[in-house]
Amino acid sequence: MEDALYTQTPLVLESGTGSGKTICAVSSTISFAMKNNKKIIYATRTNAQQKQVISEVRRIKKMFPTENITAIGLQGRSHMCLLVRDDPELQKGTADELARFCAEEKKKIRKGKKGGCRYFRNIVRDEDTVNKTLLWMNDFNPTAEELTKYCEEKECCPYEINKIFVQDALLVVVPYIYVFDTNLRNMLLDWMGVSEEDIILVIDEAHNLPDYLRDLLSSQLSVYMLNSCIYETERFGDPFLLSRSLSVSKFADGIRDVILDLRSKFLLRRNELIYGAEKNDALLSPDGLISNILERFSISMDDLNKIISALIAYGEQIRDAKQKDGKLPRSYIYKLGEFLSFWMSVDDERYIKLIVDSINRKNPRVETYCLDPSVGASIVNRFFTSIHMSGTLSPLSEYRDSLGLPPSTMLFSYPSPFPRRNRKILYINSVTTKYNELRDYKGNIERLERYIKDISNSTDRNTIIFFPSFDLMSLFIKRGILDKIKRGTYVEKQSMNQSSLMDIVVKFKENKIKGSILFSVIGGRLSEGMDFPAEELEIAVIVGIPYPKPTARQRGLQRYYQKKFGKGWEYTVQAPTARKLLQAIGRLIRNETDRGVAVILDKRALRFKKYLRDIELSRDIIKDIRKFILEEDLEYHL
Repeated sequence: MEDALYTQTPLVLESGTGSGKTICAVSSTISFAMKNNKKIIYATRTNAQQKQVISEVRRIKKMFPTENITAIGLQGRSHMCLLVRDDPELQKGTADELARFCAEEKKKIRKGKKGGCRYFRNIVRDEDTVNKTLLWMNDFNPTAEELTKYCEEKECCPYEINKIFVQDALLVVVPYIYVFDTNLRNMLLDWMGVSEEDIILVIDEAHNLPDYLRDLLSSQLSVYMLNSCIYETERFGDPFLLSRSLSVSKFADGIRDVILDLRSKFLLRRNELIYGAEKNDALLSPDGLISNILERFSISMDDLNKIISALIAYGEQIRDAKQKDGKLPRSYIYKLGEFLSFWMSVDDERYIKLIVDSINRKNPRVETYCLDPSVGASIVNRFFTSIHMSGTLSPLSEYRDSLGLPPSTMLFSYPSPFPRRNRKILYINSVTTKYNELRDYKGNIERLERYIKDISNSTDRNTIIFFPSFDLMSLFIKRGILDKIKRGTYVEKQSMNQSSLMDIVVKFKENKIKGSILFSVIGGRLSEGMDFPAEELEIAVIVGIPYPKPTARQRGLQRYYQKKFGKGWEYTVQAPTARKLLQAIGRLIRNETDRGVAVILDKRALRFKKYLRDIELSRDIIKDIRKFILEEDLEYHL
């Protein structure tokens, strides 16, 4: 890591969970930054990771009490604004919408008008409280949650306090969006008082970054959004576009019809009998949407450009009106104009355009999807250097290439430091979840069901059953699998919010004596970033190989990577699937004393042997699991 810092060479580092990546990155970068007048931005995917970084800084500060080591956890207004916390409407706001709302509230205070944010007013008027808060932050290095709680008691704005403190902080922990959203990044750099060239960038859980950037750089327009445009005209007026024959509401209604026509034309009726084979998206030609719009309204491209400008201008008026009224400054008409402008401007080499149907077929959408995350990652190369870390990044060259990091990037992968005997990976070769074999492969579903039932009932150890999708999980639940399991069983539901999910996780963890079963989905919230130490999880069953579904989006991605790197399958299918497997299996071993057994119910598992080097075929899975548990009891419990 020191070589990467002193030579200003990007580093891509893979090392297992619990191996000390965070403390190494924090200590190395802090030491270098203090000696070389640099600062550190540490970007994380989740709040839990942010807390871990702050915790490591506190440990270092205790060891070196004479050093002025300051760190801060920064989150967006949606998490730190005390007004947002109490207002359901504001909780739905985007970063831009909340920034505009906040600006209006502060303007009222500065101009001495009635109303305005009382928490900001106290910052302006109570300098003593602000100074005491800053001193406390310097000594304590609070997480964003701790600062928010402290400021709530003092009745001052935690977000504004953070903005003041960040200019003196050595290390700033932020969500990804503060690095990769241009407006937020520039705002952060202004607060810090430095440019990218004087900042060391650390990306935690970096395996998430390519997909995160693809989503960030993509855009969509749905039927629901167009309905909201029409509703907006009912509230704020329905001006004409171009001529008196075409109003905003008629234009939105016409585009809604275009989307419905595209769905009818390109998306065949779903085949509910074949899991994973339903067709819910299709590629559109680069001008497919626009040509339909021009034809429907008998307008030219120049006319459409004028309409887009008019939509954005009218939407801006609506946003201003809402902002002055103390409401969330949101306009769907503005979003319609922005979407059409974006759709017409994107590079058709690095984007694909899709018609996509919703699960319930009530909200189809058109979407422009970014294939190339390097479009948004190019900013990384402007930092002093960057360190990219994860427990699952192999193949490292794929990550480097996807983000457009230079060929000189240092690539290092370290094996798990924990005893190999503590983890066992088994697979069954008589079942599969391959799309065209799931039902046709004689007795396949029945065998899968039997394995799930027998493994669940064979021990008293906490067990998670990871399915490749909610669809497949639902298939087995409909067949009555829950009634055949004799232990307490919890089910993660697709519509479940984070709070409800954590409730069932807590119950699952607490029932360690009798052992519980938890049905979940691989690649979801439980298979990544969630800790299950010791007896909280000892068996992980992976039902099938979690290959991506063969959607139009996936095929477009594979074609692009084949054309760009000559490795379409390896980079867009094999590598992401391997990472999902490793993330799920990684829930079992979090420290040197954890033990666990993973079972992959799919004959294709051996294709991933280079990632799962200790994988073994099991011919009697119940016997093998019980033997492993017996060995554990003899070694650790007797």
